[in-house]
Amino acid sequence: MHVRVAGTGRYLPGRVLDNRELAALAGVSEEWIVRRTGIHQRRCAAEGEGVSAMAVPAARAALKAAGLPAEALDVIILATTTPDHLTPPSACELQAELGAFGAASFDVEAGFAGWLYALVLGESLLRAGTGKAALIVGVEKLSTITDRADPSTGPLFGDGAGAVVLTRGEGPLGILSTSWWADGRLADALQRPAGGALRPFDAAVLFEGAHLLRMEGSRLFKAAVRTMAQQAYAALERAGLSIADIGLVIPHQANLRIIEGLIREMELDPARVLVNIHRYGNTGSATIPIALDEAVRSGRAVGPLLLVSFGAGATAGAAVLG
Repeated sequence: MHVRVAGTGRYLPGRVLDNRELAALAGVSEEWIVRRTGIHQRRCAAEGEGVSAMAVPAARAALKAAGLPAEALDVIILATTTPDHLTPPSACELQAELGAFGAASFDVEAGFAGWLYALVLGESLLRAGTGKAALIVGVEKLSTITDRADPSTGPLFGDGAGAVVLTRGEGPLGILSTSWWADGRLADALQRPAGGALRPFDAAVLFEGAHLLRMEGSRLFKAAVRTMAQQAYAALERAGLSIADIGLVIPHQANLRIIEGLIREMELDPARVLVNIHRYGNTGSATIPIALDEAVRSGRAVGPLLLVSFGAGATAGAAVLG
């Protein structure tokens, strides 16, 4: 039984946060930010605009592209590291807003590789015959957990949402193969030290900023490049393809330097690698579905596509669509 991406959609909040504003906050120059990250601007959600709200327009766009009503959904999987609430799942709030009552709905938290994990799960569920259509969403409000005064993380992160609808059957953008991976020995390289059950949020946590993201950049850089390449090759092997067969590579938009490292590691043609980090920054679990929607709507989704991601945990994964 085959499963394919039947529709894609994305949403970016209206507020643009440019490097001029961020440079003043982080005590660095605009040129420094571009040189270190490749980012010129990123989007920020409005106050009171949570991940379930941002997911709605992306989901509706994907459903429209797939030609399906929300009532046709059997499964909704929402990947995020910034849920609206610790409970209930943000996917359930999205389900209610869409009117997809009865669809099994749950969140996935697998770092910034979460959307790719959700894609693997969604495909597996449809292949198993548990439903005919699944909505897979990646959405983040990283502005709420980012210290803009920290030059190592402040310039990196933005907000946004991307979504795909999976259906059973033949057609374009069929899922040819997937691969996923994790190594918990890297768990402390990117984390929010407090705010969970181990160290609940309190005044001391707020004072220390321990609820905000902290990152070991150099350690993550090496792991991200190496691991994304490994996962990409694993997915290609399972699909019976080589990198020469791929029409477009869509990597996680973590940092331009990481993307350039992946290009060197895999000897990719830069013209066949989609990069939009300069406009949106790192939107976490949303980077790949946002970029995929851009590729589809701009006509760049030609030939087999290779999607590859990496996130905290460490987690990683890849998928080949064709």
